[in-house]
Amino acid sequence: MAIYLDNSATTPVRREVIDEMLPFLESDFGNPSSIHSHGMKAAAGVKLSRERVARLLGCSASEVYFSPCGTYSNNVAILGRARFVEANDGGRHLITTNIEHPSVIGPCQNLESRGWRVTYLPVDKDGIIDVEQLKSAISDDTSIISVMWANNEIGSLQPIEEIAKVAQERGIFFHTDAVQVPGKLPIDVSRHAISAMSLSGHKFYAPKGIGILYLKQGENVMPTAFGGGQEMGILPGTESVPNIVAIGKAAELAAAEVSQTSEKLRALQNILLEKLLPIEGLRVTGPSSVEKRLPGHVSVAISGAEGESLVMKCDLKGISVSSGSACHKGIIEPSSVLRALRLPDSEARGSLRISAGRFNSIEECEKAGDLIAQIAAKSARLSGQQV
Repeated sequence: MAIYLDNSATTPVRREVIDEMLPFLESDFGNPSSIHSHGMKAAAGVKLSRERVARLLGCSASEVYFSPCGTYSNNVAILGRARFVEANDGGRHLITTNIEHPSVIGPCQNLESRGWRVTYLPVDKDGIIDVEQLKSAISDDTSIISVMWANNEIGSLQPIEEIAKVAQERGIFFHTDAVQVPGKLPIDVSRHAISAMSLSGHKFYAPKGIGILYLKQGENVMPTAFGGGQEMGILPGTESVPNIVAIGKAAELAAAEVSQTSEKLRALQNILLEKLLPIEGLRVTGPSSVEKRLPGHVSVAISGAEGESLVMKCDLKGISVSSGSACHKGIIEPSSVLRALRLPDSEARGSLRISAGRFNSIEECEKAGDLIAQIAAKSARLSGQQV
């Protein structure tokens, strides 16, 4: 029996979501910009989805924009805001962290090449920033702060409410990459005072190829791509109506089930941790406290092991997991996130991420936990013998 435990990478598409999008692939295939009946049906589908996403986020439908993916949303939020800052002679200083997703690090590096000053905040052993350090990093020319809500690799949850409050008090545009959050934790952008937020449908049971950019009313970004006037010109291009309908349905389900799903994922997370923690030579990466970690997320490092080898061994047992280490030209390299935790390379190379989803069962996680524990224990013993 195959057991899928890589839900932080992508999730299956829910049957309810597929059923909702099918008519827009078959009969209601019109362009939402067209004024005939086919176009109006498509436009109605987009409108309903925007309203459903707004209910998930706790915002107005007019603050919801559809994008091709989370990466695109991150780029538009950061580079689009930077264009607005530059056009208005604002301060060219951005603050982020050293464990952000590449789709945030990339735009930051692009801005650095254009003369911006970027501060990369360090994280503690749990992968969490110090809000006091953030405050100290702010200067008169700080115009953007971008901090990931939940880290995909080590599961750490940043103190988003505190960060948002700091930014709001100083009048700074605050963006968060919240791709891992929907359906696992409640979201209320009005309570968190967030300026912009990025989401991706395939992380909460919608298809790949559709994302969300929340942009608070009154906050301005300028387009980074140009074409038609869709999505108020911020994300131009003919709308992918079936995918938009799909993410709307997924958002509706995520909002309705978040408490139930979060509770279940915490239970599965505890099962996996109980199986793995006793293994000598294994350490949890990211927060050891589940309250500071994304529900359902477990990440570990095994000294002397190789992450890709661990993933392959798990796959041979029918278990899909992932690693933060990658092989480049025959050399296993730890990820920048694990290096930011200041783990020795000998440990960071042996990273493993196990991420449960709403369709995993207790029985699956118990079985997978036992098998992964056997693989990890054997790898730890072998690496110990080689030292």
